[in-house]
Amino acid sequence: MSAFEEELEASAELLKGGKIAKEQARAYARSLVWFREHSQELAEAGWTVADLYRIGTLAFPYSEWGPGWLSLWNNEKCEPRLGNRGSLEFVLHEAGGDVVQTCWLVKNFLS
Repeated sequence: MSAFEEELEASAELLKGGKIAKEQARAYARSLVWFREHSQELAEAGWTVADLYRIGTLAFPYSEWGPGWLSLWNNEKCEPRLGNRGSLEFVLHEAGGDVVQTCWLVKNFLS
């Protein structure tokens, strides 16, 4: 088991914090399955478990929450995928066409 996969398994501890609502707990359960299946690709794209399950300083959805908590995971019409630049994309299949919402991994490096 890789370090990334070990961190994923340990992320369940985050549910014990007081900020996680029932909807986010459901999103966590569904995102965890997908993250496990795509752990190698996510790690290669630069994602960390801390990025995926970041907990914001304010209640959800305010401040910076990681994509693992998004309610999009609870939408049956939504299909997650990893974009070609390492972004996490959610494709919503609607009657008028597909809508893509994107979570970018932004890393700032000092030189």
